[in-house]
Order: sequence, then structure tokens, then C-alpha cells
Amino acid sequence: MDGVKQLHLGEHYDECDVCSAPIKDLSQAFTTEYGGKVLTFCSEKCFKRYLEDPALYAEFGDDEGLE
Repeated sequence: MDGVKQLHLGEHYDECDVCSAPIKDLSQAFTTEYGGKVLTFCSEKCFKRYLEDPALYAEFGDDEGLE
């Protein structure tokens, strides 16, 4: 199964909002809130990249925030 990651039932993985790396232990993650959404980062490096341009990493669904 190339390119497919097997997850075991009951496991939940979040991913970094900057680099999309999986975050298994949220207690080790960096988080912040932007536009009412909690963003999660895998490392201080990714958090600092986010701080350089927060709007770049904000995702809006259903055309929210777009005009």
C-alpha cells in the first residue's frame, strides 16, 4: 500500500497547519487562534513561519472570508 498510512482505530492525528506533518501528541504542539479557528503547529519553527504571515495559513470554508 504505497503512500497509504495505516491508522489504528481509536487513534486521532491532527496535522500542522503550516507543513501538514502529523501531530500525534497535542501536548507537545504549539497552538493559536485565528479568525475563530484553533491552529496547530508541529514545531516552534512552523509556529514562527505562521507568525510571519498568519493570513497565508488561514483556511476558510464555504467562501467564508472571501469577497
